[in-house]
Amino acid sequence: TSPALKCVTTLCLLVQKQPYRAEGQTAQLTCRQTDSHSYMYWYQQQQGKGLQLIYYSVTVDNKEEGDIKAGFTASRPQINVFDLNITSVKMEHSAEYFCASSLDTVLQSHLLPLQKPPSFPPHSSERAAPPIST
Repeated sequence: TSPALKCVTTLCLLVQKQPYRAEGQTAQLTCRQTDSHSYMYWYQQQQGKGLQLIYYSVTVDNKEEGDIKAGFTASRPQINVFDLNITSVKMEHSAEYFCASSLDTVLQSHLLPLQKPPSFPPHSSERAAPPIST
């Protein structure tokens, strides 16, 4: 089957149902996008579970680990290419893999500046008792 491309606003998902690999083999999935998006992501979705971030990248030659840390490597040789490699396929790698790209991260575009909350005097029941003089 050919990959299916699903897009929602600035997020495009490339669903690759192949390749099939035997245990111990390596597997490489290549994601290509034509929009010159800075941010690219690789997700894994095991049957009956939600998406888990494997790797993400903010630019060429950059990659950051996500929630799944073992068994994967990634590379971003070009702005429009993000490769995901499974170094030694195991049964736990059986899943659907999704690639996404975006101009900006949702988290970053909605960050608000944090301010230290004002300090209030402690509640009367929390105040330390005065020292006892003898």
